[in-house]
Amino acid sequence: MTHSIQPNLEAGGTIRPYRIIKVSTSADNQCLESDANELSIGVVAGSTRQFDSANHAEDGDHVTLQMGSIVNVECGGSITRGNSIESDADGKAVAETASGTLNRHTCGIALESGSSGEIIRMLWRPKTARHDLS
Repeated sequence: MTHSIQPNLEAGGTIRPYRIIKVSTSADNQCLESDANELSIGVVAGSTRQFDSANHAEDGDHVTLQMGSIVNVECGGSITRGNSIESDADGKAVAETASGTLNRHTCGIALESGSSGEIIRMLWRPKTARHDLS
């Protein structure tokens, strides 16, 4: 049996380009744009759906994750290079809100500064559900 490096995921709703995504709890192999304070599994590519849409994927469409440790992501607010990143309620990258140590929803580190709507590079370093923060 062989395994693909690229996961076979389908959208459980609208997913816009360069958004952070999470696993859907309602269906196997399905994903959604991440919300704030949720574990994330990756960042979708910047490609848009065929048939005249600005979205990366819509309900039932195949989702393409960016592979590798450096990914492009859309900012949901001002981010300074070196900030820890987490998702906002729309799957956009925002500076981590917890003070002190990294929280369990951190998904990366900003490699560039940017403001809302801009695409920046991020080092993808997700936390896992079992990560001990003590």
